[in-house]
Amino acid sequence: MLSRVIVMVVTLAAAVTAASVGEEATAAAAAAESNRDSKFLPVMQIITFENGPCEASSGEHGTCYSQKECDGLGGAASGTCANGFGVCCVLQVTCDGWSEQNGSYFVNHAYPPPPPPPRHVYGGITPPTGTCQILLEFEDFDMVGPLRGDCTNDTFVVLGANQGSNIPTLCGINTGQHMYLDIDNSDGPFKLVSTMSAFNYMRRWKIKVTFIDEKHPCKTPFRCLQYFTEPTGAFSSFNFGGSPSQMLNGQMYSICFGYVPGYCDIGINYNRYDLGNINGDCGNDYTANAGDKLCGDFLTTTSQLNATGPISLTVFTDDNNEREEEGFSAAYMMMAC
Repeated sequence: MLSRVIVMVVTLAAAVTAASVGEEATAAAAAAESNRDSKFLPVMQIITFENGPCEASSGEHGTCYSQKECDGLGGAASGTCANGFGVCCVLQVTCDGWSEQNGSYFVNHAYPPPPPPPRHVYGGITPPTGTCQILLEFEDFDMVGPLRGDCTNDTFVVLGANQGSNIPTLCGINTGQHMYLDIDNSDGPFKLVSTMSAFNYMRRWKIKVTFIDEKHPCKTPFRCLQYFTEPTGAFSSFNFGGSPSQMLNGQMYSICFGYVPGYCDIGINYNRYDLGNINGDCGNDYTANAGDKLCGDFLTTTSQLNATGPISLTVFTDDNNEREEEGFSAAYMMMAC
């Protein structure tokens, strides 16, 4: 969609011609004097620009709109864009609000101050036609943590993804995490739901919502909850490093790695791995790649994901974390072929 800004620039019209000498000059001068106003012609320029992404002066991501459009959408202008003709508009959805704008943020009421417990709030999402995935980026997320792996106090759930999607229920600390939601076979409604208990805690969340269509460069393989495309990076289980740092129960999702030309296998260096039995019998708590399972309690350990096809690491946990296992945190490196 194009936003249109109208700028009026007043210039001198080039309608005055050189006058002859003598009487013709006198007559021309008189005519010029009597018609002076007609010699100054206002010129209007129509400036158009795309409503594309922009970097707000606040450090957030926004969308380039005219000031009037931003005000109409209930957004907050933060810096300029389109060579100063537009504003970088930051859009937020809070308690029981809805948004159809790409790049909106779902935030707690009066972010960053915490909302008063207990509460049950949602942010509704209305993606445009042709959207096949929704990317959630947890720029800030801190809720009451789990009890033996169960989110018994606070919960964050996603509603509306494709039937059969295994979207984890979250609690604890998940700042820096992300999720891709497949919605190509769902009519919604799509909601991000936060439920807060009466537990006294300084909660906050700020989740960026991005719509992805079939041609979007960030589109992931379907059924990949998390996706990494850089040659090096890091990942961790949800709520790793939380308070308490515990693996969440009932997890079943895939961490996928994109194809990068010139790279094949992927080396994983875990700086903490605490998941499943320590006797070699992984049971129902483990990570797996192509049938190879990893479980146990390690301060550091390594593994390698072989490039025999699309590369993914699948995470499984059951409904019991009596040992209060921490989960995992790792750095990865794609290796040259």
